[in-house]
Amino acid sequence: MHQTISLSGIPVTNPVSVMASFYANLTGAALSRLMPLPDKIDDNPDFTLPLWTSFDPLKVRKILPWVMVIQRVGPGPEGHVIKLEGNRIVELSGVNSMGKSLAEAFDAEVAAIKWQELDQVSKSRSVSYTRSPVPRDNRSFIEIFRGCFPFCDEEGVVSRFLVVVAPVRDGLI
Repeated sequence: MHQTISLSGIPVTNPVSVMASFYANLTGAALSRLMPLPDKIDDNPDFTLPLWTSFDPLKVRKILPWVMVIQRVGPGPEGHVIKLEGNRIVELSGVNSMGKSLAEAFDAEVAAIKWQELDQVSKSRSVSYTRSPVPRDNRSFIEIFRGCFPFCDEEGVVSRFLVVVAPVRDGLI
């Protein structure tokens, strides 16, 4: 079952939590403002997400094996392309989905759930934390944490998502 959780439910040693700490320190990001925002984000007109160009992967190199980068190139699951997928994610899922859209990488139901999460993250301009089984029939016995971190382009439009996927267990880092 796919469930939304809070960051406090994720151990500090988990790569998702490590990325959350890094993300909170990026220019334009403040973790306290990235928790669920009011329905009207107009209440926070000065809030800006970090620019994709401000992301330096070397600063989080310890968690790169658990990182997936999804680029928004259009609407719906077809318009969200997996540009990078860390080797630990490939090991967890048993599939390399790099270069595929969500619609190509997952069955229709899973692709729709993942796209809805990305769409909500984009609209709310907030981070999403979830817990679920690996979305593959032969790997669904593995529970994972996911953190979905939005980044924007120079115009302030959410253009990429850095998704960290790691097993539900302590001591990963």
